[in-house]
Amino acid sequence: MTKAANLSTKQPVKLIFVGGFLGSGKTTALAGLAKRLISQGKRVGIITNDQSENLADTVIVNEMLHELGVPVEEVVEGCFCCKFEDLINRMEKVLEYEPDIMMGEPVGSCTDFVAAVANPIKIHYKEAFRFAPFCTMVDPDRVQELLLGEIDSEFPEEVAYLFQKQLEEADIVLLNKIDLLSDQAKEKLVTALKNKFPNKAIMATSAQKGTGMDNWLETLLTGRPGANTVLREIDYDRYAQAEAILGWLNGAVKMTCARTFESSEFLGSLMGDLQLRLKQEKAEIGHLKSVLTAGGKSMWANLTRLDADITLSDARLAKISSASLIINARVKIEPERLEAIVRAIIASTSQKTGINMDILDLQCFSPAYPNPPHLVRETVE
Repeated sequence: MTKAANLSTKQPVKLIFVGGFLGSGKTTALAGLAKRLISQGKRVGIITNDQSENLADTVIVNEMLHELGVPVEEVVEGCFCCKFEDLINRMEKVLEYEPDIMMGEPVGSCTDFVAAVANPIKIHYKEAFRFAPFCTMVDPDRVQELLLGEIDSEFPEEVAYLFQKQLEEADIVLLNKIDLLSDQAKEKLVTALKNKFPNKAIMATSAQKGTGMDNWLETLLTGRPGANTVLREIDYDRYAQAEAILGWLNGAVKMTCARTFESSEFLGSLMGDLQLRLKQEKAEIGHLKSVLTAGGKSMWANLTRLDADITLSDARLAKISSASLIINARVKIEPERLEAIVRAIIASTSQKTGINMDILDLQCFSPAYPNPPHLVRETVE
């Protein structure tokens, strides 16, 4: 491994990495942590991650934090594990801003993070960084579906295997979106997670509402150095099958119209049409995001399950006549079919709204077999 030439720090930088399955709320959570850290006088940088370019999360983080001057870098065309040198290069760029804390969000289908990323960093850059406890964030419905088997799943067993492995390597399992649960339902899931993982810290938050975020941040800042749980056993064939079951689409669209149109109405309608079409295909959604940007401002919409409600961001745009649109979809369907559906919905939306929608880039694929260049399967403090 070749070290980056300027990867040095005046004092060790705290690394906060938050993993977790697609749609668990990692982007909102990291933005929330960043705002709290900045209010404490800390300098913060963020690195996002995706399997291809045109990542909605990067736009969303920038929108949430643009007024605070937080540097945001991204690693694309592969997960942190498989693009380790790219990750180090992006970390070097963030270090130019002399952050106290650097945060990262591995792609939602990633696991084996400790062996493939944390341990190599600890070994080769031990003077520059200190890991906070490594967190795996989980969505309540996914816990019931993929861990407890209480909800019927359209995903194959390999996806449940991947989900389990993500939890196994965490220092903290973080149950997010508790604002959607009753107190009784929350306690039931927390108890179930404690029973499944008795040696792990189990915490509960609502990144959207802020509940539990201060307590979580305090644990990250004051807890013992983390990312110490190495997966002793992982079947990379099953891991690869879990990723390959998903069609993965990132698209960029230029929008222009002779009149102004209501952005929220447009985005909700577009997402609704996509959801309806995927329901007809019985194509379960891992995550579906759309981001609309105009005049330097952005709003976005999320859908994390085929039968879930579409959520719109608190950030909204006024009536607009031109915009850029990013669509990210991770869906249990063949990539070619997913691409055809998205292209058809874009065409029909353009026709019924009178908005010209020019596709600038559309990448659709299944992730390649994971092949981390650096794996260290021993505990590195």
